[in-house]
Formats: sequence, C-alpha cells, structure tokens
Amino acid sequence: MKRLIAIFLAVMLTVSLVNPAFAANSTKGPSSRAYEKASDESAINRVGDWFATVGKADTEKQKILKERKVKRLQEKAKKEKAKRQKELDKKRKEMQKKSASKMKSYK
Repeated sequence: MKRLIAIFLAVMLTVSLVNPAFAANSTKGPSSRAYEKASDESAINRVGDWFATVGKADTEKQKILKERKVKRLQEKAKKEKAKRQKELDKKRKEMQKKSASKMKSYK
C-alpha cells in the first residue's frame, strides 16, 4: 500500500511539473483565426433576422435585413456618442476642478 501511495505521489509530482511547460506555450484569449472569422453581428441578431425573414421573398428579405442593419448601426452610433459625451463631461469637470484650485491658490 505504501508503494502505491509513493508511486501515485511521484506520478502526480511529475505531472504537476510537466503541465506548466505545456501551458507556457499557449496564449490566452481568442486565436487569430477567430479574429479573422469574427463578425460585428452577434448570433442573437442573426437569429432574430432569420425569424424576421423566414418565409419571405428574396427582395423582401434583403429589404428587411438592410433596415435592421441600419437600425443597429444607428443605435451603436448613439451609444458611442453618449459614451464620448460622458468622457468629455468627465474631463471638463476635472479641468474645472483644476482651474478652481489654481484660482484659489492665486487669491
């Protein structure tokens, strides 16, 4: 029994020492192939588009898909604009605080 435990511990020690060597060669995150095949449209959008266009004529499908894509782009632009506006407001407040503190130091 003692031999089995000793062998088990030796194997586990060997595996634990070898395993990080394999992990060091791998990179974290998505692969370059994943970035090549990535799309701006999420799977949820594609499923919704499919439900919206199922059973429709090709011309009507293309019209619906274009309308939905434009709507998504408009929403994305609004969010981006709001995000930038928020950043600008934050910077403006910081600048006001700095200028106010400088004005106090001059008084």
